[in-house]
Amino acid sequence: MPSAAAFSDRSHPAAEPASRQSAAATCPFAEIEIFASVEAAHGAWAEIAPLAAASPYQGYDFTRSWAETAGAAHGVAPLIVVARNAAGAAVALLPLAARGFGPLRFAHFLGLKDLNFNLGLFRRQDVWRLRDVAALLAAAARAARPRIDAFLFVNQPCEWFGAPNPLVGPRSQPSRCLAYKSALPEDFSLWLNAHASKDAQKKLRKKAKHLEAMGPVAHRRAADPAEAARLIDAFFVQKHERMRELGLINAFDDPEAREFLVRFADCGHAAGSSTLELHGLFVGDRIVATFGALAGGDRVSGLFVSNDNDRDIARNSPGELIVQAVVRDAIARGFKTFDLGVGEADYKNKTCEAAEPLFDTAYAFTLKGRLAAWAFLGARRVKRSIKRSPQLMALHARLRRLRSRFGD
Repeated sequence: MPSAAAFSDRSHPAAEPASRQSAAATCPFAEIEIFASVEAAHGAWAEIAPLAAASPYQGYDFTRSWAETAGAAHGVAPLIVVARNAAGAAVALLPLAARGFGPLRFAHFLGLKDLNFNLGLFRRQDVWRLRDVAALLAAAARAARPRIDAFLFVNQPCEWFGAPNPLVGPRSQPSRCLAYKSALPEDFSLWLNAHASKDAQKKLRKKAKHLEAMGPVAHRRAADPAEAARLIDAFFVQKHERMRELGLINAFDDPEAREFLVRFADCGHAAGSSTLELHGLFVGDRIVATFGALAGGDRVSGLFVSNDNDRDIARNSPGELIVQAVVRDAIARGFKTFDLGVGEADYKNKTCEAAEPLFDTAYAFTLKGRLAAWAFLGARRVKRSIKRSPQLMALHARLRRLRSRFGD
């Protein structure tokens, strides 16, 4: 496995102070700005977002909603890096967070475990070489207060909407998990026939009829804040019950987790369109399954899925039914790609025919940073090995249940 990527501040002319960066004619950027809040960087975000192959996980609404709720609760300090060319135009934006661990200062993408994909916003028309990226991060490390020792990036796709991700390079290593996606044809029946046998389709139709015996079955996408809030409440109840049943700690029990989703949903409704989509499968007036997704470009990205744990409901696969309903809805609206995020699961293998490799990268600029990058990448490799071993995964699951039982 590759070692930690350690780049020198002197590796490129653009790593010189901002006043001399314009001399690097071949470098995509000439100067940088550092913002300590997401809101302060709104102008730069609005400028570059239409020009970049951006993930909705690094969109302004997602990032600001998360930073002001979950991020604030965890003491995460935004570090928004904006790169501009000699003409003053924004050419890159990195929505990062700065954190401390003893004497070490490191940066990562804003969002922590609520992120599936980590990408910067890079203007499509520019070519970023590895040395340009290193120069950008070196300049950001020096400009930050306190100075950043290392940048630690996880779960990065190689490309997004066909545009390469400049942060993934030869020194990157595979992430511990894969992501799962599906290409969407123009007709739902084509997709369904490719992902489920005739027998499987027949069984699912039978389960849907069992639910219909309890009341009219309908799929709805939240159209207003009130319905969005109701679906969010249902998700939190269903998730809590499921994790309790499994004997695991539920990260969604924190109040700031709900506040984040409500605020994010409200941002979209206030603007007239929502990046966060909240779907519900109803039996009469009862919500038997929920699905949260992020819509960006021609792609719908699954954020969460849950179902009612009542035995009579759960045995009829409401989770599988809502996933198919969301896919049907996405195809009807012209989306071309659907994904279920990061992490292995049987339902993802059934729904998604393609695995999407992800990568981890560390950029270090001090001795402390190089040591941290080495430890970070090493720990990620160990976790990846555990993921690939059924025996180690079984042991890990038992340890998680013990941890949950004793409240640690």
